[in-house]
Amino acid sequence: MKKYIYLFLASVAIISFSSCEKDSTKALGTNFVSFETTSYSAGVDPGGSSTLDVNVYTTNKTGSDRTYNIIVDGSAAAANSYSVPTSVTVPGGANKGTFTVALSDTNLGIGINSLVISFEGSTDFYNGAPMEFNYVQNCTEVTGTLDITFDFYAEETGWEITDSLGGVVASKPTGSYARGQTPVSENLTLCSGRDYTLTFTDAYADGMNDGTNLGSYTLTMGGTVKVTGGGAFGASESTAFDTN
Repeated sequence: MKKYIYLFLASVAIISFSSCEKDSTKALGTNFVSFETTSYSAGVDPGGSSTLDVNVYTTNKTGSDRTYNIIVDGSAAAANSYSVPTSVTVPGGANKGTFTVALSDTNLGIGINSLVISFEGSTDFYNGAPMEFNYVQNCTEVTGTLDITFDFYAEETGWEITDSLGGVVASKPTGSYARGQTPVSENLTLCSGRDYTLTFTDAYADGMNDGTNLGSYTLTMGGTVKVTGGGAFGASESTAFDTN
């Protein structure tokens, strides 16, 4: 009886191995294409351009070239700041293809630009997940100082620097300074070649003016005076400047 049981189990094992081997062969022969990575980040120098190679891979090799159409969603990127080919070719006898993305500082601004790159669907192959391609204008830093002389009620004074998209890049809110505060010099680091706005506020809405003394401020970037202000400006005072 035991002999028959052993023979039965051996038969099952052979059948199972044969089935797995067939499935494995089928998987290796599947025409599947995917990007080397699903996320990519790059930078472009102000006023410059750059090119980057993107690799794609297939799970098998064939004797002839295979071409896959590329679709690009550039709705979250600056107009005319990128160029992506409409297809990529994997040469015969290989399982790797490469296409080139060209980037330029055209309408780029200072925000994050994002492309979603994917393969056009087909019944001839399976394709992997889309690739998110993010790029920004590189930042060349420039340092400076914001020198402030307060009126007596320094606790009423606040300030902030915003970029061209309205994002706050440096600030000190109302209450950051103490009443009777002596003059201060705030160190700043911004990006060169960009536009900003400096805004001073006063909680009492009489500016830097305690009735006897008038406060003032001076913003210097890279050794150049960019903004001066202060005195009885009311609730707030804003001045645009650049770091060119």
